Amino acid sequence: MKSYFYKSLLLSCVFAASAGAISLYDMAPSVGLPVSHAVKYNAYGRLGYDSNVGSDTHAEGRSSLYVNGGFGASYADYESVDKISYSINIGATRYLQSASSDDKRMFADCGLRASLVHAFTARSTYTGSLHVSYSPEPDYANGISAASRQGDCLNWSFSNAYNHSIDSRLSWNVSAGYSGNTYSESQYQDDDRQYLNTGIGARYRSSELLSYNANFSYRYDIRQTGYNSNNLTLTLGFNRSLDPVSSCHGSIGLQTKYISGKSLLTPNLNLGYNRKVAEGLNMNAYLTLSNENVDTYRGAGQNYLSDVTWRVGVSCSYVLSPDVSFSFGMTVMRRQYSEGTGRLEDEVNTTINPSLGFTYRFSDDLVGNINYQYTWYDTDRKGAEGYTRHNISTGLTYNF
Repeated sequence: MKSYFYKSLLLSCVFAASAGAISLYDMAPSVGLPVSHAVKYNAYGRLGYDSNVGSDTHAEGRSSLYVNGGFGASYADYESVDKISYSINIGATRYLQSASSDDKRMFADCGLRASLVHAFTARSTYTGSLHVSYSPEPDYANGISAASRQGDCLNWSFSNAYNHSIDSRLSWNVSAGYSGNTYSESQYQDDDRQYLNTGIGARYRSSELLSYNANFSYRYDIRQTGYNSNNLTLTLGFNRSLDPVSSCHGSIGLQTKYISGKSLLTPNLNLGYNRKVAEGLNMNAYLTLSNENVDTYRGAGQNYLSDVTWRVGVSCSYVLSPDVSFSFGMTVMRRQYSEGTGRLEDEVNTTINPSLGFTYRFSDDLVGNINYQYTWYDTDRKGAEGYTRHNISTGLTYNF
């Protein structure tokens, strides 16, 4: 029985790693087998208070009450030849006070996640994953997020991978993806960008619990304004199942960024941890280091060529009883801008987001929760200020 569990775990690890992580929380291999279910629907509503509704780079922002609501659906079928899953939500947030200089009060709250695993043969597998969101809130764990909340933003990531096993231990894979970030408000559209990436890799399974991998990838960053860049990255890494309820991932390598006639060599690091149990403490964590190309344009003739970024995230939940659970987490993003053109000096921006949550299940269909999130943003950019933000809300979700 134990051997079967680990084999199933390894199989799910291959599926998770093949398509590449849309969320940085997904880097570590998944634990256990996914569960199929018929279409589920839900409706949700929330009431909250936001101390900085615009999340401008000002120490004191505008505060407001807000209401949030919407509908969602999800589906998963892992028993068929084609393994399909999706989740979708459509909603909106309405502030009672003005949330921007143009008196905007209504914001979107929409998202879609979908995945497909198709086995051509017992050895050849295709995996595709799609994530689309339209919301003012940046998702720091997706690796292409904005540096701060900047109005409604369309964010997407589409990844594809083909994996072929040569024998029971050795396999190779190729991947390709398309992702991007665009803003609805014109004052932020200088940071609109797209990413095209492809890669090739090999994996060696030394045991049922441990595998090693080598990957070479290419990414082309396309900016609306500023310099595009070509990126070549070579990494060596591992996936390991620590025990029946936890796993980890690690990789280290070098990234070469070609931009505006310059070649910049920087380290590349990825670490992930995943723990999942039925009742008790569950945890996902990640740490990454890479040279990105986000918010690098500073006006005509001024552009940062290097954007070395640390991203750290921890998300935990604790199940006290079948009806009561708690959540807590934190994300940290630190951007180090250098190689500035024009009169730009080196710059460091830091964003810290701790959060707390409480969930109570009134019945099988009705769930209530209370959530609190704090944002602290600091920058040494000349002429700019940091800001803080408190966001507390309570709401109900009805499943049917």
